[in-house]
Amino acid sequence: MSKTISLKKVAKYSDARIPIKNVTIDNFVTTDNLLQNKLGITKATSLPPQDGNMPAYFKNNILIGNIRPYLKKIWFADKDGGNSADVLTIKVNEKHNPKFIYYALYRDDFFEHMMKGSKGTKMPRGDKNQIMDFSIPDISLESEEKIANVLSSLDSKIELNNKINKELEAMAKTLYDYWFAQFDFPDVNGKPYKSSGGKMVYNQELKREIPERWEIGCIGDYCKSTGGFAFKSSWWTEKGVSVIKIKDIQENYTIDISNLSKVDLSNKKIDDKFKAEAGNVLIAMTGATVGKYAIVPITDNSIYINQRVGYFNLGKEPTKKLPYFINSLNQSYFREMIFTLASGAAQPNISNEQINNIKLLIPKKDIVENFNNKLSSFYKLILNNQQQNQELSKLRDWLLPMLMNGQVRVK
Repeated sequence: MSKTISLKKVAKYSDARIPIKNVTIDNFVTTDNLLQNKLGITKATSLPPQDGNMPAYFKNNILIGNIRPYLKKIWFADKDGGNSADVLTIKVNEKHNPKFIYYALYRDDFFEHMMKGSKGTKMPRGDKNQIMDFSIPDISLESEEKIANVLSSLDSKIELNNKINKELEAMAKTLYDYWFAQFDFPDVNGKPYKSSGGKMVYNQELKREIPERWEIGCIGDYCKSTGGFAFKSSWWTEKGVSVIKIKDIQENYTIDISNLSKVDLSNKKIDDKFKAEAGNVLIAMTGATVGKYAIVPITDNSIYINQRVGYFNLGKEPTKKLPYFINSLNQSYFREMIFTLASGAAQPNISNEQINNIKLLIPKKDIVENFNNKLSSFYKLILNNQQQNQELSKLRDWLLPMLMNGQVRVK
């Protein structure tokens, strides 16, 4: 598949506009909620002022983050909405398959092309004219559709697993809120505790009533955060043992292990306490994403933890303690405390001691164990789905260049 054509021959930048008042938190796309390393989007956290118009995108458009192209932010739109000016919206003409063009741009060499033409050092931006010079395979529409269908089938399975995980997480949150916010956990008779007249006592610290014999403790009472390892600069290499850095903890509370940094540990001994084991939790302790946390996925190889990444080790069978813990971290109170403690310096920063001392409601032990037992299987399935997605992503990323250059053909 040696014949190529420039991107500008098959697509153009959209100049469509939409009234800002018609844009919602669910269809607003910025460089902040476009996920790095080609992981799509997450829900926006805020909206722009509601006056005037903004750039619009439509279903089957391709959205690309134009700030710091090396972050590889790209999304194939499955709905209509509005986007910020630093998100490029590409509209494919009717003679070509939009999903095929998306996969042609999904490759790393496209983002390398963007970087070559980018301007600026701290916040490089792609050159819109130069971007359109990128070469893509020049094949028939029928061949485009066949390739797009093969790759889309893999992405559809990945998306299904992600949807299942979101549903499981939503159900876990609902049950957590019912038990530990509304205090309607099952009493000794299996009835909702507070609604059935369970005894409540006023807590001065929380300034609200909580169930009798419940206490106010700290995060560290349930599981302590410990720091990662300070690897020497001379140890970093192209090939070696994988290390999770803050950048690998994603905005959607997952860890992207597809592009981890490597260290050479030949003839070096690092304590196993710096290994990230599946089912435990990591948290960012420095930078703009301080407080961002995620569950360690299942991996085939050992992964170590870099400095300024906090590690909650929940024990030999972490999913037995994970449900109560991760849902406690999901509470707005925890995030607010992290931001409060980390603010005040040029770069937000928080220590393990500060994290461990954040207040946490400590219910009776049997209630927490009951909750964890009910939901442990949820998180095992979530981890298994994430592992399957890793394998599907590897297969897609292996097939993609081979399909594009003709080494593999679809009948």
